[in-house]
Amino acid sequence: MGIKRKIKNYIHLKKYYPLSDKVIVHDDNKKSILILDNQIPMFDKDSGSNRITEIASFLAINYNVYLMNWLKPIPRVEQKKYIQNFSNRNVIVYTPFINKYGIMRGKKYFLDTLAPKLDYIWCHRPEIFEYYLDFFRKKTPQAQIIYDMVDIHFLRMERGQEIKYDKKREKQIEYYKNIETELSKKADKIVVISEKEKEFMMNFIDESKLFTISNVHNLKVQPMDMPSFEKRSGIFFIGSFLHDPNVDAVKFLYHKILPIVWKTLPNLKVFIVGQEAPEDILKMESELFEVKGFVEDVIPYYKKCFASVSPLRYGAGVKGKIGQALEYALPVVTTNIGAEGMFLEDKITALISDNEDYQKFAENIIEICSNKEIWETLHKNSEKAIFPFSIEAQKEEMDKLLS
Repeated sequence: MGIKRKIKNYIHLKKYYPLSDKVIVHDDNKKSILILDNQIPMFDKDSGSNRITEIASFLAINYNVYLMNWLKPIPRVEQKKYIQNFSNRNVIVYTPFINKYGIMRGKKYFLDTLAPKLDYIWCHRPEIFEYYLDFFRKKTPQAQIIYDMVDIHFLRMERGQEIKYDKKREKQIEYYKNIETELSKKADKIVVISEKEKEFMMNFIDESKLFTISNVHNLKVQPMDMPSFEKRSGIFFIGSFLHDPNVDAVKFLYHKILPIVWKTLPNLKVFIVGQEAPEDILKMESELFEVKGFVEDVIPYYKKCFASVSPLRYGAGVKGKIGQALEYALPVVTTNIGAEGMFLEDKITALISDNEDYQKFAENIIEICSNKEIWETLHKNSEKAIFPFSIEAQKEEMDKLLS
C-alpha cells in the first residue's frame, strides 16, 4: 500500500470511526464465533446478508460474536449504518482503528488478538471458505471451521445454463462445484439452507457433517392489522439484480406473463424493487411498469399491493423475498423453483405454477388480484407458512451445529 493511500485511510478512520460509544466487552465465560463474509452484510440489500445478520444476532445472545469483511479492509461511509446495526445487536464488527498512540491497527492486529479466543470460524459463502480454510487451520487449530454454503452455487448455475447457455459460465460452475463437493469435505461442519439441499449434498458429504439453518423470518404484523383486499392495488417484484435469476425473472414477467395479465386487468400496476437493475430492465419503465431501484423502506409495498410475485425459472436455496412477504402477511405468487425448500402449499400458503408455465403464472396473478376469497386464505395462512423459518423452529438445529 502506497504512502498516499495510507494517509487517506488514516484520515478516513480518524473522521468516521469508532462509530458509536457502545463498547462490547469480550466475555471469557462464553464461547466465541468469528463470522467471515465477503462484505459487511447489508440486511436490506440481499437475502443472504439479511439471513447472516439474523443468525449473528441470535448467536450473540449466548456467544461472543465477531464479524469480519473479507474484501474491504477500510469500510465505506455508507456501511456505517450496517456496522451500527450489528453493534446494537451485540455483534462486534472488525474495523481498523487509530489507537491512543496514533497508530492504525488493522486486520492483522484484529486476527492476532482474537485467534486464541476463537471456538468457531463461520465461513459465509464458498469464496470465503476456500480463501480462509488453510489460514485458520494453522492460526486457530483449536477452532471448528463451519462452511455456510448459503445456497448450492454450482446447482443454481447449472439450472441457469438450461435456460440460457453461456460458455463462460462453465468455468465458474467447475470452480464452485469443486469447493462445494470436494473442498467442503475439509470443513468440520457444513450449513445448508434447506432440507432439500441437505438431501442433495448427501450425494457428496457425510450426513453427520450437514446442518440445516435456513433464512430467519418471523411474523412482523398480525394479518388483521394489515390493509384489507379492497384497499389494495398493484403487484410488485423485489430482489437484487446482482443475482442473475432475478434478472431472468423480471424479463420473464415483462415479456411473457404481463401481456396475458393486462388483457384481463389492463390497469394493473407493477413495481420492480431492487438494486442494480440492468439497462434492458430500466428500458421497460412505463406508466404500468415502474422500475423503482433500491428502496430504503419497502414496507409500503407490503401494505398496498395485492401480492409479491416471484416468477423465478432457476435458482437454488430458499428465497428471502418470499419469506419477507410472509412476514407482512402478503400473498405470494411464485414458481416451483421459487417455492423450493419453503414448505409452501399451492392455494393454501401461496399460488404456485411450473417454472416455465407463464400462462398459469398469469392466471395466478389475475386470481390473487380479483378473488378476495383466495387472497384472504393466503393472507391468513402467512403465520403457518412462516413458522418453519422462525428462530424457535431452528434453535435445536443451531444448538446441534455448535455442540
